[in-house]
Amino acid sequence: MVIVPAHDEEHLIARCIASLLRQTYPRELYQVLVVSDNCSDGTASIAEAAGVDVMVRDEPDAPGKGRALRWAADQLLSSRDAPDALVVVDADSVADPNLLSALESEFRRGHPVVQADYTVLIDDSSSRRNQLVAAGFLLFHRVRFSGRARLGMSANLVGNGMLFSRAVLMANPWSAFTGVEDLEYSISLRLAGVPITFAPGAFVSGPGPATRASEVRQRLRWEGGRFHVVRTRLAEIVGAAMRQRDLRLLDAALDLATPPLGLLTTAVAAGFMGAAIAIALGIAPAWSVLPWLVALGAIPAFVVIGLKAAGAPSTVWTAVLGAPFFLGGKLFTYVSLARGFDPNRWDRTDRAIARTGR
Repeated sequence: MVIVPAHDEEHLIARCIASLLRQTYPRELYQVLVVSDNCSDGTASIAEAAGVDVMVRDEPDAPGKGRALRWAADQLLSSRDAPDALVVVDADSVADPNLLSALESEFRRGHPVVQADYTVLIDDSSSRRNQLVAAGFLLFHRVRFSGRARLGMSANLVGNGMLFSRAVLMANPWSAFTGVEDLEYSISLRLAGVPITFAPGAFVSGPGPATRASEVRQRLRWEGGRFHVVRTRLAEIVGAAMRQRDLRLLDAALDLATPPLGLLTTAVAAGFMGAAIAIALGIAPAWSVLPWLVALGAIPAFVVIGLKAAGAPSTVWTAVLGAPFFLGGKLFTYVSLARGFDPNRWDRTDRAIARTGR
């Protein structure tokens, strides 16, 4: 069963459904279900016209993708013909024809939770801003998850292209309702001893933000939500890892505690400047700047090597040259978060429409 949670997606839902109906996986073995979630537009009627099933949720006092997923999963898994697994694909996305086959292949190997390779839809007309977002997705999803998979480590859920076995959802009902429900539920699964497997052959792509204002809202939701999860769940994971002497939970704690690349870069640059000033004032030895120099070299090396390994298109490489300006926007985000953030607030991000796939 493929679930497509959709909130006012009348402009993109038909494209998503079409990609899901063009799968190499046998059509008779899966069903596509659109969850029309508190929609005020024609999302439901367009989905029905496309030939898929639709469930309508009308609960305006309980908005958000996490609540929509829990609502749909509860009904589907309690039915007599409950599916063996649920796959979640965002309504604004385009699924690669091999998405379901690649996810099911990992599921058949005994992996109960599987995450696809989620990238940003870009083409030659995409803005430099979206090209930078695409670079970030390649580094965080494809490069990082591929490396962790090679080391036998768990991935994290990223909200799109996710497969869950019926057994996992029955034992661990969806309980994540903040703006970063994917990360929140990842932590719950890791604490329950359920690993998340990365499927490098499964691809799904989604558009980047349509405007700078949309990008700022999205960044605030992601960064603020992540800091909220770190603040509320990190000690719990560390405590569980110590009690159970479980290295996998310790890995989950370290992974969660690792700051985003933008914040890490900013912190390293600040540390280098602080060390340089201390040396100039004679209050620190000259060698104290060396760790900061190594870090300053390691970060761009990770970006260059990672994008090369991920097969980033030439337009992304060009956009990366504007990364310093992007970091300036990140600083604005952190200043805004310092003023306060509501992790349960849900804002829809306006999406750009690209013509090409991954």
